[in-house]
Formats: sequence, structure tokens, C-alpha cells
Amino acid sequence: MTKITVPKDDGWVNAFAEAASRDERDRAIEIIEARVTAHAGTANASDKRAAAKALFRVLAERPADLVSWARWLAARDSATARELAAVVLTRTYASHQEEAAALLRQLCDDANWEVREWAGSAAGELLNQQFDELYPVVEGWASDPSQFVRRGVAIAVMGAADARRPERCEPLFRLIEPLVFDRAEEVRRNVGPFAVGAMLLRRYPEETITRVRRWAQSEDEMARWNAAMVFVAAEAKNHVEAALEILSALARDHRRLVWMAVSSAARNLVKRDPDRVAPALRAWLADDRKLPAALALRSVRYR
Repeated sequence: MTKITVPKDDGWVNAFAEAASRDERDRAIEIIEARVTAHAGTANASDKRAAAKALFRVLAERPADLVSWARWLAARDSATARELAAVVLTRTYASHQEEAAALLRQLCDDANWEVREWAGSAAGELLNQQFDELYPVVEGWASDPSQFVRRGVAIAVMGAADARRPERCEPLFRLIEPLVFDRAEEVRRNVGPFAVGAMLLRRYPEETITRVRRWAQSEDEMARWNAAMVFVAAEAKNHVEAALEILSALARDHRRLVWMAVSSAARNLVKRDPDRVAPALRAWLADDRKLPAALALRSVRYR
């Protein structure tokens, strides 16, 4: 293919749209690939969104072609193209559900971490839009052999959580529950601190605290780790009393994974509400809770 000159300003979007309208797919990808940054190795998020909008615009009357583009983009070597595929799948899912779900799962398991991010976000957007249809698919991902696909469940839950839709609360927790016991690093980093702490706690606070108490009472180390890590999220500042109650019990667990999580959560809380949290942590210093308390207090100098 002949090398083309790509405009440096917003003119590149028009060039991309023109190539797409003519179904010159390789040329279109070359145009956006020219926008790749050295830092991420892919085009900026704003550029990818602009390209997706252009594609939707020029193929608005050609839905079958848009499906074909989604399939084609997902198979490219270009990470930018695969990220575009994830966005396109949010528009084409309704017309080829089974294939689109399979492609999305493939992208959630991509070797490129940024592609996985875009795929997880797309799964969340789709689960939000097509909750009943996509729910069984995402439910199946929770037992997928790939930790990256299982992680995609946590990201999808974040996208579908909505305080205006309380009926989703229990189904979303059914998706999360198997992941609470999952020891894979990619999964656990995204469950307690993010899917639950940053999103479900905000959208469904009472139900979330009830679940977290249940996990904290489990003998399973991973469940207890997740219960503590919920409170490293900024939203925990609105639940200090419940957090201290739960963390106080978990602080007596001498397994390193658990007490380190307690220390991280306590450190977050004491920074956000020192007047209430610091005295509680000082009381822990007198008994077998002293190690996580000492670490939390030392970090913010509230000894």
C-alpha cells in the first residue's frame, strides 16, 4: 500500500471518514495509526472516539458493513484497530449478538492491556444497554479459564451499576460473588477496590455493606482481603463507622494478605477522616490489631 500523508490537525478525521466511506480499510487504519503516541503505543482516546464517530456516521445507512468492520478490526495486528473494534461492537451487538459477544470476550483476553481496558469498558456499556440479553454471557465469563476475561466481568459490572435501577443490585452481586474468592491478580485488583468499593458501594450502599460484612466473616483469605480493600476507595469516607467495625475484626487476622489489606484501608480512612479514625486505630495498638494500625498511623503521622 502506498504511504499516504496524514493531516496533523483535525483534518485527519475527514481523511479517515473518506477512506471508511470507500471501504478502504487498510488506508483508514493507516490514518489513525499515524496518531499513535510513543507513551501508549496506540492513538489517544479522543482520537479513537473521533474515528469511531466518523465510522458510525459514514456507515449509518450500511449496518451490515459496520458489522463487517467490527469483525475485521478485531482481527487486526494493530492494537488501535482492536480498540476501535470494541467501540464498534457496542453499536453492532444487537444485530449479531452471539458473534459480537465472542469477539468482545476475545478482546477482553487480548495480549495488550489497553485493548483489554477498552473491551472491558465496552462490555460495561453493553451490559448497561442490553442488560437482560448480555447478562448470561457475562455470567459465563466469571468462570472463564482466562483471568483477563474474568477481570472483564468486574469492569462490566462497573458499567452497569445504576442507583436509578435498584433491581440490578442483586444480579450484579451474583456476577461479582465468584470473583471475590478468585486469587488471580488481575481479578482481585479490580474487584474489592474498584468494582465494589468505587462503584457498587456508591450505587447500592446498604446492600454493599451487607455483602462486605458477609465476606469479612468468611474464613477464605481472598474474601477477607476483598472485604478490607473495599474501603481503600474514596467512597469509603461516607461509611467510616461500618468500615471501622468490619476492619476491626479483620485486623485480628494474622495472614499477611489480610492484615496488609486492612492497613491499606485504614490508611485511606485516617487520611480522609483523622478525627474519627485515628483514635480507633490507636486503640488497636493495645492488642493483636496493632500491626495494621501501626502501619496506617505511621504513614500519616497520627501516632
